[in-house]
Amino acid sequence: MAEEKKTSKKAEKADKAKDKKKKSRKNPFKSIASFFKSVKAEGKKVVWANGKDVLKNTVIVLVVVIIAGLAIYGVDTVLSLGMKGLKNLADTNTTTTAAVSDTVEDEATDESADTATEAETTTAAE
Repeated sequence: MAEEKKTSKKAEKADKAKDKKKKSRKNPFKSIASFFKSVKAEGKKVVWANGKDVLKNTVIVLVVVIIAGLAIYGVDTVLSLGMKGLKNLADTNTTTTAAVSDTVEDEATDESADTATEAETTTAAE
């Protein structure tokens, strides 16, 4: 009896394996046809919006896009002006620093020229 159960279980497993092989050997054209049939069935389930709803949604989208565009433009303009202001401030500081250093160099040159002139005058007077 135990042997019959083992044998019957083995037979069932063999039958299942054969069924799987048969199922895996489906006709590919039938699979493709069933796919397109299901696509058509799903397409019939789609509910299309009427013209008023489409127009209303289009206007809403355009208004939101315009508002977002204006907001981005405003932020960009403010940041651009801020960067230009910082650049002008940096240029002004550079110019001021250069002018101060030029003035200091000119004063140092003038002092050494005055010292040289005084030394020449003193030497000539002696």
